[in-house]
Amino acid sequence: MKNILIILVLAITFNLTYAQNKVGWFINPEIGTIFHDDHIGRTVGASIGLKLFNDHLKVGIFNMGRSGPINPEIFTVETSGAQLYRGSTQLNIRADQQAFGLLLAPSFTLNKVRLELPVNIGQMGAGFYLVGDDRNTPDGRRVSEWENQLMDERDADGGGWLEFGLKAYFPINDKGMSLGTAFYYTRVSNWETYYDPTGDFYNNNFRFALSLNFESR
Repeated sequence: MKNILIILVLAITFNLTYAQNKVGWFINPEIGTIFHDDHIGRTVGASIGLKLFNDHLKVGIFNMGRSGPINPEIFTVETSGAQLYRGSTQLNIRADQQAFGLLLAPSFTLNKVRLELPVNIGQMGAGFYLVGDDRNTPDGRRVSEWENQLMDERDADGGGWLEFGLKAYFPINDKGMSLGTAFYYTRVSNWETYYDPTGDFYNNNFRFALSLNFESR
Protein backbone atom coordinates (compact mmCIF):
# COMPACT_ATOMS: atom_id res chain seq x y z
CA MET A 1 0.00 0.00 0.00
CA LYS A 2 2.87 2.37 0.83
CA ASN A 3 4.50 1.87 -2.58
CA ILE A 4 1.18 2.48 -4.35
CA LEU A 5 0.71 5.79 -2.52
CA ILE A 6 4.27 6.85 -3.41
CA ILE A 7 3.64 6.17 -7.11
CA LEU A 8 0.38 8.14 -6.99
CA VAL A 9 2.07 11.14 -5.34
CA LEU A 10 4.94 11.11 -7.86
CA ALA A 11 2.53 10.90 -10.81
CA ILE A 12 0.45 13.84 -9.53
CA THR A 13 3.55 15.91 -8.81
CA PHE A 14 4.98 15.33 -12.28
CA ASN A 15 1.63 16.05 -13.91
CA LEU A 16 1.19 19.38 -12.09
CA THR A 17 4.82 20.48 -12.27
CA TYR A 18 5.82 19.60 -15.81
CA ALA A 19 2.65 18.91 -17.78
CA GLN A 20 0.67 21.71 -16.08
CA ASN A 21 -2.59 19.84 -16.67
CA LYS A 22 -5.55 19.56 -14.37
CA VAL A 23 -6.08 16.41 -12.29
CA GLY A 24 -9.39 14.57 -12.56
CA TRP A 25 -10.87 11.61 -10.71
CA PHE A 26 -12.70 8.35 -11.53
CA ILE A 27 -14.59 5.58 -9.74
CA ASN A 28 -15.36 2.26 -11.52
CA PRO A 29 -17.44 -0.42 -9.72
CA GLU A 30 -17.58 -3.64 -11.74
CA ILE A 31 -18.93 -7.18 -12.01
CA GLY A 32 -17.22 -9.83 -14.07
CA THR A 33 -16.29 -13.40 -14.83
CA ILE A 34 -13.11 -15.50 -14.80
CA PHE A 35 -12.90 -18.20 -17.44
CA HIS A 36 -11.51 -21.20 -15.58
CA ASP A 37 -10.71 -24.46 -17.36
CA ASP A 38 -13.98 -26.21 -16.47
CA HIS A 39 -16.32 -23.47 -15.26
CA ILE A 40 -16.88 -19.71 -15.15
CA GLY A 41 -16.21 -17.86 -11.91
CA ARG A 42 -17.96 -14.63 -10.90
CA THR A 43 -16.16 -11.53 -9.67
CA VAL A 44 -16.93 -8.16 -8.12
CA GLY A 45 -14.58 -5.22 -7.75
CA ALA A 46 -13.86 -1.54 -8.13
CA SER A 47 -11.15 0.87 -9.23
CA ILE A 48 -10.62 4.40 -7.98
CA GLY A 49 -8.01 6.99 -8.79
CA LEU A 50 -6.93 10.03 -10.77
CA LYS A 51 -6.87 11.09 -14.41
CA LEU A 52 -3.67 12.78 -15.58
CA PHE A 53 -2.24 14.37 -18.74
CA ASN A 54 -5.55 15.63 -20.10
CA ASP A 55 -7.31 12.32 -19.44
CA HIS A 56 -4.68 10.27 -21.26
CA LEU A 57 -3.57 8.31 -18.20
CA LYS A 58 -5.42 6.85 -15.23
CA VAL A 59 -3.48 6.04 -12.08
CA GLY A 60 -5.21 4.42 -9.13
CA ILE A 61 -5.91 1.29 -7.15
CA PHE A 62 -7.98 -1.77 -8.01
CA ASN A 63 -9.69 -4.28 -5.73
CA MET A 64 -11.26 -7.40 -7.24
CA GLY A 65 -12.46 -10.66 -5.77
CA ARG A 66 -13.99 -14.04 -6.58
CA SER A 67 -16.41 -14.16 -3.66
CA GLY A 68 -17.38 -17.57 -2.35
CA PRO A 69 -21.11 -16.83 -1.83
CA ILE A 70 -21.61 -15.91 -5.50
CA ASN A 71 -19.56 -18.87 -6.75
CA PRO A 72 -21.51 -22.06 -5.93
CA GLU A 73 -19.16 -24.48 -7.73
CA ILE A 74 -18.15 -27.42 -5.53
CA PHE A 75 -14.73 -29.04 -5.87
CA THR A 76 -13.75 -32.37 -4.34
CA VAL A 77 -10.38 -33.46 -3.02
CA GLU A 78 -9.04 -36.30 -0.88
CA THR A 79 -7.80 -35.34 2.57
CA SER A 80 -4.08 -35.16 3.26
CA GLY A 81 -2.83 -38.54 4.45
CA ALA A 82 -6.30 -40.05 4.01
CA GLN A 83 -7.48 -38.44 7.25
CA LEU A 84 -11.07 -39.12 8.22
CA TYR A 85 -13.32 -36.10 8.57
CA ARG A 86 -16.92 -36.70 9.54
CA GLY A 87 -16.54 -40.29 8.38
CA SER A 88 -15.05 -39.56 4.95
CA THR A 89 -11.68 -38.93 3.31
CA GLN A 90 -13.27 -36.76 0.60
CA LEU A 91 -13.80 -33.02 1.09
CA ASN A 92 -16.31 -30.74 -0.62
CA ILE A 93 -14.79 -27.28 -0.97
CA ARG A 94 -15.42 -23.91 -2.60
CA ALA A 95 -12.96 -21.29 -3.83
CA ASP A 96 -12.58 -17.61 -3.04
CA GLN A 97 -10.00 -14.97 -3.94
CA GLN A 98 -9.12 -11.30 -3.47
CA ALA A 99 -6.68 -9.17 -5.49
CA PHE A 100 -5.53 -5.62 -4.73
CA GLY A 101 -2.95 -3.31 -6.24
CA LEU A 102 -1.97 -0.53 -8.61
CA LEU A 103 -3.90 0.39 -11.76
CA LEU A 104 -2.22 2.10 -14.72
CA ALA A 105 -4.37 2.78 -17.79
CA PRO A 106 -3.29 4.80 -20.85
CA SER A 107 -6.44 6.03 -22.59
CA PHE A 108 -7.64 7.81 -25.72
CA THR A 109 -10.97 8.64 -27.37
CA LEU A 110 -12.16 7.29 -30.72
CA ASN A 111 -15.55 8.43 -32.06
CA LYS A 112 -16.78 9.34 -28.55
CA VAL A 113 -15.76 5.91 -27.21
CA ARG A 114 -13.04 5.97 -24.56
CA LEU A 115 -10.51 3.18 -25.03
CA GLU A 116 -8.09 2.14 -22.29
CA LEU A 117 -5.22 -0.30 -21.92
CA PRO A 118 -5.42 -1.12 -18.19
CA VAL A 119 -2.62 -2.87 -16.34
CA ASN A 120 -3.34 -4.20 -12.83
CA ILE A 121 -0.28 -5.00 -10.72
CA GLY A 122 -0.62 -6.25 -7.16
CA GLN A 123 -1.05 -9.13 -4.75
CA MET A 124 -3.74 -11.75 -4.38
CA GLY A 125 -4.83 -14.13 -1.67
CA ALA A 126 -6.93 -17.16 -2.56
CA GLY A 127 -7.87 -20.56 -1.26
CA PHE A 128 -10.47 -23.23 -0.64
CA TYR A 129 -12.84 -23.74 2.26
CA LEU A 130 -15.26 -26.35 3.58
CA VAL A 131 -18.95 -25.92 2.81
CA GLY A 132 -22.33 -27.20 3.95
CA ASP A 133 -22.51 -29.58 6.88
CA ASP A 134 -18.74 -30.02 6.74
CA ARG A 135 -18.42 -26.65 8.46
CA ASN A 136 -19.86 -28.24 11.60
CA THR A 137 -16.61 -29.59 12.98
CA PRO A 138 -16.79 -32.87 14.93
CA ASP A 139 -14.83 -31.59 17.94
CA GLY A 140 -15.89 -27.94 18.11
CA ARG A 141 -12.59 -26.59 16.83
CA ARG A 142 -12.68 -23.67 14.41
CA VAL A 143 -13.34 -24.78 10.85
CA SER A 144 -10.21 -22.94 9.68
CA GLU A 145 -8.07 -25.20 11.90
CA TRP A 146 -9.60 -28.27 10.31
CA GLU A 147 -9.14 -26.84 6.81
CA ASN A 148 -5.44 -26.35 7.55
CA GLN A 149 -5.07 -29.85 8.93
CA LEU A 150 -7.04 -31.65 6.20
CA MET A 151 -5.30 -29.79 3.37
CA ASP A 152 -1.74 -30.06 4.71
CA GLU A 153 -1.57 -26.40 5.87
CA ARG A 154 -2.05 -25.37 2.24
CA ASP A 155 -5.74 -24.55 2.05
CA ALA A 156 -4.85 -20.97 0.94
CA ASP A 157 -1.89 -18.98 -0.31
CA GLY A 158 -0.87 -15.57 -1.63
CA GLY A 159 0.90 -14.56 -4.82
CA GLY A 160 1.58 -11.85 -7.37
CA TRP A 161 -1.24 -10.59 -9.60
CA LEU A 162 -0.69 -9.14 -13.08
CA GLU A 163 -3.39 -8.29 -15.66
CA PHE A 164 -3.30 -6.71 -19.09
CA GLY A 165 -6.55 -5.62 -20.67
CA LEU A 166 -8.53 -3.67 -23.22
CA LYS A 167 -11.42 -1.57 -21.97
CA ALA A 168 -14.05 0.48 -23.82
CA TYR A 169 -16.35 3.10 -22.26
CA PHE A 170 -19.61 4.12 -23.91
CA PRO A 171 -21.02 7.45 -22.66
CA ILE A 172 -24.41 7.41 -20.91
CA ASN A 173 -24.78 11.16 -20.36
CA ASP A 174 -22.73 14.36 -20.42
CA LYS A 175 -22.09 14.35 -16.67
CA GLY A 176 -19.22 11.86 -16.67
CA MET A 177 -21.15 8.57 -16.55
CA SER A 178 -20.38 5.76 -18.99
CA LEU A 179 -20.73 1.99 -19.34
CA GLY A 180 -17.52 0.00 -19.63
CA THR A 181 -16.68 -3.43 -21.02
CA ALA A 182 -13.27 -5.02 -20.59
CA PHE A 183 -11.27 -8.15 -21.38
CA TYR A 184 -8.22 -9.07 -19.31
CA TYR A 185 -5.48 -11.67 -19.44
CA THR A 186 -4.36 -12.69 -15.96
CA ARG A 187 -1.03 -14.02 -14.68
CA VAL A 188 -0.59 -15.21 -11.10
CA SER A 189 2.82 -16.12 -9.69
CA ASN A 190 3.99 -18.05 -6.63
CA TRP A 191 0.53 -19.26 -5.64
CA GLU A 192 0.13 -22.89 -4.62
CA THR A 193 -2.53 -24.78 -2.68
CA TYR A 194 -3.30 -28.35 -1.70
CA TYR A 195 -6.16 -28.60 -4.18
CA ASP A 196 -4.15 -26.95 -6.95
CA PRO A 197 -0.39 -27.44 -6.40
CA THR A 198 0.33 -26.28 -9.97
CA GLY A 199 -1.12 -22.82 -9.29
CA ASP A 200 -3.06 -22.93 -12.56
CA PHE A 201 -6.51 -22.26 -11.07
CA TYR A 202 -6.06 -18.48 -11.50
CA ASN A 203 -3.00 -18.37 -13.75
CA ASN A 204 -3.19 -17.88 -17.53
CA ASN A 205 -6.89 -17.04 -17.42
CA PHE A 206 -9.07 -14.56 -19.29
CA ARG A 207 -11.45 -12.28 -17.44
CA PHE A 208 -14.41 -10.23 -18.67
CA ALA A 209 -15.93 -7.32 -16.76
CA LEU A 210 -18.79 -4.82 -17.00
CA SER A 211 -18.40 -1.55 -15.13
CA LEU A 212 -19.96 1.83 -14.52
CA ASN A 213 -17.64 4.78 -14.89
CA PHE A 214 -18.11 7.91 -12.76
CA GLU A 215 -15.55 10.58 -13.49
CA SER A 216 -14.87 14.29 -13.39
CA ARG A 217 -15.41 16.31 -16.54
